Amino acid sequence: MNIFKREFKANFKALIIWCVSYAGLMGLASVEFSAYQGQADLVNEFLEVLPEALKQAFSMNELRLDVPEGYFGYLAGFVLLSSCIYAALLGAQILSKEINKKTAETTFTLPVKRTHTVSMKLAAATVNCAILTGVTFITGLAAFAPFGISGDFIRGVAVFMLFILLLQVFFLAAGLLISVLLKRHKRAGSIVASIAVGTYFLSFIAKINENTEFLKYITPFEYFPAADVINGRELETFGFIIVPVALAVFFVTSYKLVAHKDL
Repeated sequence: MNIFKREFKANFKALIIWCVSYAGLMGLASVEFSAYQGQADLVNEFLEVLPEALKQAFSMNELRLDVPEGYFGYLAGFVLLSSCIYAALLGAQILSKEINKKTAETTFTLPVKRTHTVSMKLAAATVNCAILTGVTFITGLAAFAPFGISGDFIRGVAVFMLFILLLQVFFLAAGLLISVLLKRHKRAGSIVASIAVGTYFLSFIAKINENTEFLKYITPFEYFPAADVINGRELETFGFIIVPVALAVFFVTSYKLVAHKDL
């Protein structure tokens, strides 16, 4: 438990900064949406001047930006990306931070198994992700509450936040695995962040035309599309299969490698 507390305390300041940033983002979104609410003609005029590829990439053809559900669906993509980057960096730091700060010899030679140490650090990182997601949910509802949100909106956003948390754990595990595989641990954070951003842009390419649609099976950002979740549409089963399988592979491989890695 001491390992959990130490890790949570070490990441607490960064968590506060992320939470405040998200609250600020939701506040700005509320101000911007106030200009769009009920202004369908204004929104349509704005969308008409945008390139078709750009509208497809951001799912603007599927969203009504003049209603809370549509605008939040547009905003949710950016929230998802930043949340996954946050989780990936946390996962990468589980080992790399200890090695870079020359504290690995102390941390991983405690009278407990290495896997237990990693598990406690992962648990602390997961709690951090859950807190950030909870703050996002609460501030998001608070930001859009003045515009008469419905019960369906609240349920849709709540479900999407659960998917955000699931994908955060996915990138958390991916970050851990990459840091275990790397020999140059200082690069772990930049590599996992680049992978998160790269797969996010793959989701844009997947939407542009039918020839690139197959890419949606490669990028986790297309497994649970915000527009579909918030509007209560049926989701493809692929994401519900691949994410748990990938998590199992990431964790099992990481734990086996950590047990024998020269730290």
